[in-house]
Amino acid sequence: METQFVTDAQGKKTAVIIPFEDWERTEKAKDILEHVYLAGIIKERKGSKSTVNLDDLLNAEGLTRADLES
Repeated sequence: METQFVTDAQGKKTAVIIPFEDWERTEKAKDILEHVYLAGIIKERKGSKSTVNLDDLLNAEGLTRADLES
C-alpha cells in the first residue's frame, strides 16, 4: 500500500492519501463490523419490553416532529 501524508506548514500530518482499493476494503470491513455490533445490540435487547415513544425520544434530543419535516 502506497500511503501519502498531507502536512501543514509546521509539518503536522493533516490528512492521508491511500489507494482507492485500500479505502474500499477498509470501508467494507467497517460496514461488517458495524453490522456485527448492531446485531449484538439487537440480540441483547431482544425480549426487552422497554420502549420509548417518538415524542419522548425527540424531546430528549431537543427536537420536535416539525423538525423531522424540515
